[in-house]
Amino acid sequence: MNTEYLSERLSLDGKKAIVTGSSGGIGAAIAKSFVRFGAEVAILGRNEEKLQRTKAEIEALGGVCDTWSFDVGSAEESDAFFEAYEKKHGAPDIFVANAGMSVFKYLTETENPEMNRLIDTDLKGVIYGLRWAGNMMEKNGGGNIVIVTSVNAFYPLPSQALYTGIKCALEGIARCMASDLGEYGVRVNTFAPGAVNTDLGHPHDDKVHPMPIPMGHQALPEEVGDIVPLMCTDAFSYMTGTTLLADGGLMLRHSGYSERLEWRTKMAEHRKKEEEEKGEQKK
Repeated sequence: MNTEYLSERLSLDGKKAIVTGSSGGIGAAIAKSFVRFGAEVAILGRNEEKLQRTKAEIEALGGVCDTWSFDVGSAEESDAFFEAYEKKHGAPDIFVANAGMSVFKYLTETENPEMNRLIDTDLKGVIYGLRWAGNMMEKNGGGNIVIVTSVNAFYPLPSQALYTGIKCALEGIARCMASDLGEYGVRVNTFAPGAVNTDLGHPHDDKVHPMPIPMGHQALPEEVGDIVPLMCTDAFSYMTGTTLLADGGLMLRHSGYSERLEWRTKMAEHRKKEEEEKGEQKK
């Protein structure tokens, strides 16, 4: 094995990376992987306590890390962050749009505040970052943008209509940006993970949960954390406008009647629990 060649092609030494939604889950795993590849990283999130915990873990690895606490879904807060970042660090070499949330409801049952929150975070919050990062990288003569989408963009699941629609939109945005920015040396790709044990849908408990897919289990964040930094190395220098999918074989399943029935049962239980919680709050 030519370790010198691999070290050269896979190194991100001296690169500056921004990872949104990186106080925990997939984002934190990606940020930790970036410092292992040699990059300096800025981690973004709304929970300052979680950000500081992730920063401590990154620094324990010997990495250089900045934390920025704000809401990516706010245009004003997003603008303020990028202006401050540019003054402090200049243009980033890498921007990873990872921040996201979900609402596990059928579209017909989703309320306006839930829709607005989902659109603000998962769509507008990504677009604000892409606009800034794209402009800075274009002026700087190169860079890498990775948007974390989802297997849902290719394999829609029940109770995920709006979330799936947004992820499909981001796939289209990425391809357009790749076409627009390629001449400036900016590569734009997406990473679509499958089911990962994070706080997105349920509390993250660091356990491996069995799942009826070929790989046999839900992924832990650490199992997919290396993929995004690898996409930003010279080993992938000719890849733009495409998607890397890591779903453990989820898309190989046949979504038949029994699966739909299982989802209906779960959704009925979820709605019942929500109603009970609302009733308790009114007391």
